[in-house]
Amino acid sequence: MKYSVKHGLPDRSRVRVVVEKAYVAYQERLSDYKPKLEWQSDDRATISFSVMSQSIAANVEFDEQELRIDGKVPFLFKPFEKKIEGVLGSEMEKWLVKARAGEI
Repeated sequence: MKYSVKHGLPDRSRVRVVVEKAYVAYQERLSDYKPKLEWQSDDRATISFSVMSQSIAANVEFDEQELRIDGKVPFLFKPFEKKIEGVLGSEMEKWLVKARAGEI
């Protein structure tokens, strides 16, 4: 599973806010799946959740220009991989638009 987008934000701290806002939105909707966000550094985190005793994790990284999400989907969920990418991408894009507009 891969997703990348040019974030268009002036500094990386605003990108981190976008990641956190998107995570909170998912955390509320997907609370049954025990979502977790763990920061490894200022610009790198892991988002994970569990479905049917299977763990799905994605690494989130960003730099001055780009936000990237990369993760492995268990074989059981391969048919849903594109849908998972689409959902992650649309949620990140929604928050990026708000950040670019100065709403967050």
